[in-house]
Amino acid sequence: MSEGYTRDPSRVDKALREKGIVVVMARDYARNALDVVNTIQAIYEAGYVAEVTFRIPEGIVREAMVELRKRRAETVKTRPGDPMLLGVGSIINPRELEDAIEMGFDMIVGPDSGMGGCREPIEFVRRVRAAKVFGVPGSFSPSEFSYFLEREDGLEPDGIKIFNASIYGPSGLGALLAPYQRDRHKGKLIMPTGGVNLKTGAGFQEQISKRGFFPVLGMSSPLELVLERKKPGDPDTLRESLQKFREEFKPYQPA
Repeated sequence: MSEGYTRDPSRVDKALREKGIVVVMARDYARNALDVVNTIQAIYEAGYVAEVTFRIPEGIVREAMVELRKRRAETVKTRPGDPMLLGVGSIINPRELEDAIEMGFDMIVGPDSGMGGCREPIEFVRRVRAAKVFGVPGSFSPSEFSYFLEREDGLEPDGIKIFNASIYGPSGLGALLAPYQRDRHKGKLIMPTGGVNLKTGAGFQEQISKRGFFPVLGMSSPLELVLERKKPGDPDTLRESLQKFREEFKPYQPA
């Protein structure tokens, strides 16, 4: 990364725990690189962590990252305590993982292990650690979740995504996590994605928190006006949509 920027997973961990929400940018939110740049900028200014996805054509993402890396480097100087962080999701195979690392992303998220049928699932963790990237592989079943949570080799990922969380719902996700409630797992970052929105978000936060884990919600709800108005990348619509979400979302507050 020619901008002189050094990736640091602890920087991402801090931001996720402070902000609590990752705004996921799927294919319909970008027609071109400028749409990606404008959306990531708006999400950052709204106080959330952004996750572009490889559902958007990779060429568009790669072009956008040229500008986004520059903006990130600038925020490290102007806002060192809260710099822009660049996340990417929907990584489904080793080639995409390596491309995401090479592009300069701070955080990489997968709907599964990100290895497809090509490598052992734990290879995801090895690769992101070597690159100093915050890694969040996905799981759904108890076996998949336990695979990443219970490691004797020290290769626990930075966080674990639960996808598709809509199938569980908040109470179902709580039931999935319940058997794994241990002091040693207290505060482990759990990221439910799929079916997480304005109405369900607080419920997911509550169920995860009550099992001793730390909730970070992955959702596209903060961008809903963009789709309603069919205005991807429009700065005014993005700001309005994100502000509307912030005003309406009522996060879980422990008693």
